[in-house]
Amino acid sequence: MKHIPVQDLIVTSFCTVGALYGAGGLLTEVMKTILPFGLILVLTLVCAGYFLRIPTPNPETVESVLGKDPFLVTNDENAYVMKTVAHRGAGLDSPENSLIAFKMCAEKGCDAIEFDVVLTKDDVPVVFHDYNLERMTDLKMMISEHTWSDLLNIDISVKHIFKDRFSRTNIPTLEQTVTQLLDCGQRMFIDIKDNNRKIVKIIHNLFEQHPHLYSRAVVSSFYPTVLYLIRKGNPKIVCSMAWRPHVFAYESYNYPLGKGPRRSKEWYKHYFLELCDVIHGWALPRIIYYFIGLSAILLHKDVINGKTILNWRDRGVRVIAWTVNAPAEKQYLARVLKITYLTDTLIGEGTTHSPPS
Repeated sequence: MKHIPVQDLIVTSFCTVGALYGAGGLLTEVMKTILPFGLILVLTLVCAGYFLRIPTPNPETVESVLGKDPFLVTNDENAYVMKTVAHRGAGLDSPENSLIAFKMCAEKGCDAIEFDVVLTKDDVPVVFHDYNLERMTDLKMMISEHTWSDLLNIDISVKHIFKDRFSRTNIPTLEQTVTQLLDCGQRMFIDIKDNNRKIVKIIHNLFEQHPHLYSRAVVSSFYPTVLYLIRKGNPKIVCSMAWRPHVFAYESYNYPLGKGPRRSKEWYKHYFLELCDVIHGWALPRIIYYFIGLSAILLHKDVINGKTILNWRDRGVRVIAWTVNAPAEKQYLARVLKITYLTDTLIGEGTTHSPPS
């Protein structure tokens, strides 16, 4: 056996004792400080989630708006089921987000109508999708930079494929739209495009003035903070949230083309928005939906599959697809996945939902 010098043995022993003592001290400090701090943090978050969370409206209210879940309804059951939502009032069939479009949808027996809301310079909520008028009229005018009187007489049908069928179609206000739809007994999705806190009070006042909206309307948005404030002020309002991949960093997304143009040209802003997309995509099905009390989630059609629908159904949230225009996609979503969808055209809806022969 090799002889170990006494001095080496003494040094090794001291190092071993020191290591054991240090490890024990570290473990003791962890048990005294870090671990209790972790427990306190977890308990704090749990309590915050419990007290800050807004419960969903009662199931009867949700069902009065959305109808029964298509997945749970049999063919012989006589129940209201929301199958088709006219996206912007079926904007391919008539000028989008217009009163004439909403009238045509109601005449065709559409289940519900989705329309968009933005604010003018003088804080009038108008029904329009874009932030400017260029796509619809070729006028380079920002909605937020002009008053309602500036926009009142602008014709939004001039670039529509069927413009010859429509005479001067103007931008309606939110009040005009809601009044017309309620008079027709129409259900609706009010999609808020403005990330502006002023819209919160406007929505609250709208529901106070028109109580039938509680059983006829869903308030939707891409902005979770707006939806949270709306439901915090009035938990009876049924809300949905829209989502698609890369919603913060890119202007559009489409399979198989992928991402559209970047929202920001500066690299640091772009990568910050990319990070926001990652965080938002992770938090939405785990935290955000719970705090807001969502009743439905509007998902881009290209990210929907059976597993996604089941995961959201387990959370008590209805999945609705947007925007579905191809007949084959409509039939797959309606007959196989059995979910509601938004569409830009009502042509062929009867054959989509009829049982296959």
